[in-house]
This record gives sequence, structure tokens and C-alpha cells, in this order.
Amino acid sequence: MDDFTDEWLETTLRAALAEEPAPSQETLTFAVGLARMLPRADRPSLLARLVSGGQTLATARGGEAQQRLYETDQHLITLWDEADSGASRYLIGQVYEKNNGPLVPESVMLFSAQCVEKNARQEGSEFHVAGVAPGVYALRCSLATADILLPGVEVGG
Repeated sequence: MDDFTDEWLETTLRAALAEEPAPSQETLTFAVGLARMLPRADRPSLLARLVSGGQTLATARGGEAQQRLYETDQHLITLWDEADSGASRYLIGQVYEKNNGPLVPESVMLFSAQCVEKNARQEGSEFHVAGVAPGVYALRCSLATADILLPGVEVGG
């Protein structure tokens, strides 16, 4: 992964822009977002795996939601996917260190090829992302010591 430097990204994007026909803005946005999901040299990237979830549950507000549980060797990540206004979804998540309880991520980013990246807002130890269109996403939780990547997060499915 050391080959994926800022210089490599700039050279690759400039070459793509010079091609005919020129790539769409959606393609460029996807490429930039994908590059941001690449592992960073200054800390490890951990790949989380889906442990359970996907079944529909009722919420206290009378709507429906899905809860999924992901894990790495050291972490648990819970992700609630609730109906929001209209057809969009609302995500609520938490990251836990298995031995020490909840962690507060430095940042959480949700990304897909179909939409511009969305940054979560923090509320205590929870992260929240509103107005998410149904689809498949990648999610990156940046912690002080590592990045946790959740590929293939199905929203609204």
C-alpha cells in the first residue's frame, strides 16, 4: 500500500482527466473518496467483519430499524439503521474496545460510489449520519490508534 501516495493519486487523477471522453464528476468524486479510504501509513487499518444483524426490528418511535454488529479482534461496532424522513435512512453507531468500553472516534466517514461522502457527527460516544439513501456503503471510523474499515455496509436493505 506504500505505492498509494498523494503524488500517485494526483498523477492518476490528472491522467484520468486527460482521457477522452472526460470522466464524470461522479467518477471523480468516487475516485477521491476511494483514495481517502485507503490505509494510512501513520496507523494501522483494521478490517471489521459482520458478526450479526440485518433483521428488521421495531423502534420506540413506531418505525423500523436494523441493527448490525461488526467486530475486529479488539473492537465491537454497533450500527443502527433507522427509517428517516421520506426514503432516507438515519444511522447511529458506537465503537467499543472489547476490554475497556465505548470509544469516541476522531471521525467517521460514510462513502459510496453513488453519493458524496458523509461525515458523521458525534454525540457522546455515538456517531450519527442523517439523510442516507438506501444502498451499499463503506464506513471508516478513525480512532486515535487505528482506522476501522467496514466495507459493504448495507443501508436500508
